[in-house]
Amino acid sequence: MENICSFVSIVGGQCGHDRRDRNRTTGCMPLLSCERDINGHKAMFLFHDIDNEIELILARASIFSSPRNIDQMTICPAHRASLGIGWTRRVPDKCRIPSILSDHSEDVTKRPKADRGLSKAGSQTVLQESGIFLAVGSGL
Repeated sequence: MENICSFVSIVGGQCGHDRRDRNRTTGCMPLLSCERDINGHKAMFLFHDIDNEIELILARASIFSSPRNIDQMTICPAHRASLGIGWTRRVPDKCRIPSILSDHSEDVTKRPKADRGLSKAGSQTVLQESGIFLAVGSGL
């Protein structure tokens, strides 16, 4: 497979290995081959409305419905980790909803602690309403 995946043009960054992979595997694979169990990840970040790893990766790349060319899309280990179950919230773990959509302070340190994660539908709504993309699982 090629060494540059489909997600470079969508989310940027560089293709490469998953930083947690001791073998440093860099080869790209078809997106449709992504079948990791995401249930533990969903429970940890307290979000819903995502059923599988492919849907999770696409939603974290701000793609909320299946693209026509999904069967031609590839993903490298680095993008799979950063968009899939290797994704983590930024520190501090505060509510990430933009102040134009909430009554929270502009100062992130003064916002309430996040007690659940942003759903796929919520991520799409925030993007449509504010133009700001928040990944599925971001703190609410």
